[in-house]
Amino acid sequence: MKSVLAPARSAWLVVLLTLAAAMLLPASPASAAIPGLQRLVTTSPSNSTGNPKAASATCPAGKNVIGLGGYVTGGNGQVVLTELLPDAMSAKVRAVAYEDASGYDGDWSVTAVAVCADPPPGLQRVSTQSPGDSDAKEWTVTCPNGKKILGLGGRLNGFEGRILLDALQPFGGVSGQLHASEDAAGLGGNWSVTAVAMCADPLPGLVTPANWSAGDSSAPKSVDAVCPTGAVAISAGGLIASGVGEYGRNKVMIDRLDVPAALDRGTAGATEAEAGAPFSWHVVAVPQCAKS
Repeated sequence: MKSVLAPARSAWLVVLLTLAAAMLLPASPASAAIPGLQRLVTTSPSNSTGNPKAASATCPAGKNVIGLGGYVTGGNGQVVLTELLPDAMSAKVRAVAYEDASGYDGDWSVTAVAVCADPPPGLQRVSTQSPGDSDAKEWTVTCPNGKKILGLGGRLNGFEGRILLDALQPFGGVSGQLHASEDAAGLGGNWSVTAVAMCADPLPGLVTPANWSAGDSSAPKSVDAVCPTGAVAISAGGLIASGVGEYGRNKVMIDRLDVPAALDRGTAGATEAEAGAPFSWHVVAVPQCAKS
């Protein structure tokens, strides 16, 4: 369902709620929470040919996707991350990126990151798609009653390379939010977004730390949010903040959401589109962490 929060407030409210959740989280049960945890990574060829590029990271037999990430390498602000999505069987993660409207002559690649594990109790993939129109999209996917969100993915549908990802972030432990907007040139047609949550019965120590990059007009930016002691990162998340209630203002886009190999943090990266951005902005990392 669509978020009832106005776009001018929700990005900042999400960060405040995640920080509050981190401070108020009770002590976790002393038990192993995520048996079989494993990070799988696949990268497309890095070259100047092929548009779009795609990569899929597949879990070993008997394991399922519980979290995910993906990123563009190269691109210089002219390659747009359009899909980070677990498949319908929750067996793999697919990442897709497109060059922007003017194209890009340099080498670039796209990487898919799957965080896999033995299926936790109650594991369920929940998907929802926004209406198709020409407005900026703020769309929320919510786990069923009694379940918590472990990982979050999304896809931008239509006008590939012209729609910019502003936010892909867990919200309040039970839902996730995707925000996207048209590039600065604007579009004359309809487009939509798809948000997908990996939900399960609550894991011990589930928490969403948040950390902000410096705020200025330089690009690219990257920032890590470290999991609490005794916890591991199970999915990436992030958003762009450029003023109270503002995202990327059609000029800044997320191009990296990663859970590094140590599984101790989440990384979020963003860059300015080809025309640049004449304002200060931050990128915020908001991974999901759980007791190891």
